[in-house]
Amino acid sequence: MSKAKKPHFLIKNNPQKGGYKYSDILTHSVLKDICVRAIGCEEYTVHFDNDGYNKGRLAKIDYNDSATYVTLSEAGKIKGRNYFFQSLTTALIRYHQDESTKKRICFYFLKPEGSIETDYFKFMYRLMATAGFVFLNATDYLSQAIAPFTSIEDIIFARYQNRGRNQGNNSTYMTKGLNGITEIYGKTYGASKKETTLLCIVSSHVAKAVDLYEICEQDLTELPGPDLEVIRSLKNVSVIPTNLTMERKEFEDHNSLRSPRYIYNLLEKLGPKKCAFCDCEIPELVAGAHVWPVADIKKMKGLGFDDKLKHATDGDNGLWLCDNHHKILDENFLKIERDGVLKCRVGLAERAVSFIKDITSAHQIESVLLTSKFKEYLKKRNTPLEGIKYASLLPKKEVPFLG
Repeated sequence: MSKAKKPHFLIKNNPQKGGYKYSDILTHSVLKDICVRAIGCEEYTVHFDNDGYNKGRLAKIDYNDSATYVTLSEAGKIKGRNYFFQSLTTALIRYHQDESTKKRICFYFLKPEGSIETDYFKFMYRLMATAGFVFLNATDYLSQAIAPFTSIEDIIFARYQNRGRNQGNNSTYMTKGLNGITEIYGKTYGASKKETTLLCIVSSHVAKAVDLYEICEQDLTELPGPDLEVIRSLKNVSVIPTNLTMERKEFEDHNSLRSPRYIYNLLEKLGPKKCAFCDCEIPELVAGAHVWPVADIKKMKGLGFDDKLKHATDGDNGLWLCDNHHKILDENFLKIERDGVLKCRVGLAERAVSFIKDITSAHQIESVLLTSKFKEYLKKRNTPLEGIKYASLLPKKEVPFLG
């Protein structure tokens, strides 16, 4: 990189969408303001390149052997929250691909019109800050300061809070697994792939170790090349591709199936890990438990291999359970009735019953989990238990003496 006498802007003039030029929007006063805030200089030079398209809504500034990437907000009336942030990950990838030893990435608001402080927008700003974005003029448009996330737990919680209001918005899921490793389950097509890339980069800043499970769909077996290149360059992130062949082998080799597809489907249906039978929300101690056990699915006659695999990875065929309750359910010490009520096996040692009652704070699973498919799986689980007696976990109500 040559040492420029003045800050030099290099801007692709043609947007990917829209009948305008960036030279029409980025007037002298705008570029001067960006330059002052980003570099501390009022004078600059600029070149609008008319070849190709501006991917990432980017303006790059070269100055004093350093590179400053400035990604721009949507200008004018906000078309939608996804449109507002759609170039964010592309800009971040361009920034990470730059081999300059001195570089940074910034964000500049282009006088947006509309609400830009919704819960979702504020969540995205925090992700950006965590990924290293410097906000050049946020105080001109935002009423609150932007604080980066400091832990994976905070990111997971914030994402779930947003998902609660917009059930269909998430396609990439985060949790923690054994040894505290952060796990990201992301699809490889559509807008999902960019969300997956963004969360990997963000997580690399706050997690000791991250495992990315690529949930492959359609004909796309992995994330785009540039995204993968950047993700693999992150020292604490490992990429684990998944495909049907891998899922089949996992199903063949293990009765305690823990396939990425199954975990993804549980996260999609149930949200973050929380035991259905107690208050345990420590993700490292909570795992997916099959309602219709994998071993029983495998033994099912008249069912093809792919159909068996489909049942084994179905999100309706599972619950989040802590280690204790997972083992208790597997041993059939507890039974889930069709209405979701939990009952304890009759004949267990008194101290065993006492322990189960002490650790089981829920006496009925949430009704939202009782889908028709869940009940079908529950029936298949409970059919072999019909000869075993179970009793309520709740103590019998005392009848007052009316003497």
